[in-house]
Amino acid sequence: MASDKEVIALLQEFSSIHPLEFLQKIDVQSMGISNVLCFLMCADHEVSAGEISEYMNVSTARVAVLLKKMSDKGLIEKQTDPSDARRVLVAITDSGKALFQEQQREILLYSGAVVDHFGVDKIQEFIGICRQIRDIIDKVEKQELENKKNK
Repeated sequence: MASDKEVIALLQEFSSIHPLEFLQKIDVQSMGISNVLCFLMCADHEVSAGEISEYMNVSTARVAVLLKKMSDKGLIEKQTDPSDARRVLVAITDSGKALFQEQQREILLYSGAVVDHFGVDKIQEFIGICRQIRDIIDKVEKQELENKKNK
């Protein structure tokens, strides 16, 4: 078993490369504006703020703030649902589509460079290792919850 000192050294080395920073560049489902744009592009019709909230698994208040920012930037158009004045319908604008397409182009550029450098097999191996790490962490979390319950 790894010593605490070895684990801390590995965590510090991993942290020094700022993994979240570069992984976010290639994350198709990143949080915030990009996520809403992706949802609207896939929906291909007006959607309600509530649907966006459910899709993102965040509060409607958080979505309202995000939609306000996006509307101010001209990325979306909001309108009251004619059949229900309590609902807000959202549609992507041409500017929103252009931003989404630019973000997709960047994701493919970064991801393509990584795949070209390492090859598909190594990337799939990396993804498999990440899944195993996630599974181990999930198992430890479950064990910790059980331990706390039993105390």
